[in-house]
Amino acid sequence: MRKPCPFEDAVAAAARSGDWSPELRAHRDGCLSCAELTLVVAALTTDAELLMGATRPLPDPKVIWLRATLATREQQLDRATRAIVWVQRAALAAAAVVGIAFAPGLWGLVRRTFSEVALANPVAGLPRAAGSPLLVLVVSMTILGALALYELTAVREG
Repeated sequence: MRKPCPFEDAVAAAARSGDWSPELRAHRDGCLSCAELTLVVAALTTDAELLMGATRPLPDPKVIWLRATLATREQQLDRATRAIVWVQRAALAAAAVVGIAFAPGLWGLVRRTFSEVALANPVAGLPRAAGSPLLVLVVSMTILGALALYELTAVREG
């Protein structure tokens, strides 16, 4: 650790004011510590003058607090709903996979199911047709996929 120069306070004051005596100027030119101090004080003085010259009015603290509160709430809402959105996307993807996987056989199943239902008395043939597990699964996944797609693309108001 080096010893401070005894002229540091006088050099700092002269650098701020710009009022240099001949003896102090000669010391500054010969002392490395005081020469560095002069550069630092001059730079800081310039920055301080620029900051003091900028007269922008500060915003109302209530507005700053309100914006910070709203931003915090929005972040918490995003964090809370992130899992829900991923479950909706997974349900949509599962519905798409099931729909693609069973699409070729589904049309035949649907056509056969509705051809067996008598138009004169449609309720009589319905339990046998609706009892197909594959049909129940495909219809359920299609409905869930449509609901998930609606929820993902719905525009929120307010």
